[in-house]
Amino acid sequence: MSSMADILKGWETERLISFLWADSKSEGLELDDNFFTKLRDEKISGHLFLKLTGWEFKEYGMTLRQALELEDYIKELNIRKAELAVYHVKGEGSKSDDPPTS
Repeated sequence: MSSMADILKGWETERLISFLWADSKSEGLELDDNFFTKLRDEKISGHLFLKLTGWEFKEYGMTLRQALELEDYIKELNIRKAELAVYHVKGEGSKSDDPPTS
């Protein structure tokens, strides 16, 4: 079975953002609209996201704690097994459940 990182590698920016927004593991990361806007502005795809480090997230304006937690999250994606229900982003949901748009 593929890891989540293997799945994310082929994703474009918008699909990555939808996944991160919906993924329950990302809830503790305090990802805000500003973070998603930066991903969108820089056109960060899944492949590029997986290469980012804590230092680069820090340069994005995140606190050190947030940057390190996000770096750990990416490491976890490399070992976490992909499950169909996990990486299929729902098309339904309340407005507050939707990822931020540009």
